Amino acid sequence: MRLGTVGWGTYGSPRTGAARGGVRECGHGTEPRRARWPAHLPAGALRVVRWSARYEETVTFYRDAIGLPVLETFYDSYGLDGIILGLPGCQVHLEIVRAGQAPYPGGGLDQLVFYLPDAAAREQMQARLAAAGARPVAQIGCWQANGGVTYQDPDGREVVFASWIYIPPGS
Repeated sequence: MRLGTVGWGTYGSPRTGAARGGVRECGHGTEPRRARWPAHLPAGALRVVRWSARYEETVTFYRDAIGLPVLETFYDSYGLDGIILGLPGCQVHLEIVRAGQAPYPGGGLDQLVFYLPDAAAREQMQARLAAAGARPVAQIGCWQANGGVTYQDPDGREVVFASWIYIPPGS
């Protein structure tokens, strides 16, 4: 089975294999080709940190509803409480930090996107979130047009589940 993919050319413009005359091959077999970490940036992992005014509910959403495994929980570490969640086998982490009395520092478009291999995986995640009481929200046009579904975490940030795997142009 070969995976078709959708990527993004210029900002907001979908790029599909079908638009170029058929299903786009992703490297060998069904696995997308893996880009190498840039030589000038020798980082071993990537962590996204989210400040949360609704900490307990936000942790429950990512840990229990979405199902991200807990890697570590910390208390009063440099004055902060938080949790680090991760994806199995990846050096990708999501850290949620209790906001305390400080206001949320962000604004504008704020999304966490999970690229899933197909519509069946997206539907399985939708069923899991529905069982946890979460409902999809209105989403920007690119996700609507390309098989995505958007939810909001308890802090109001968007979490998108796309039913395709992003492959950068030229990969």
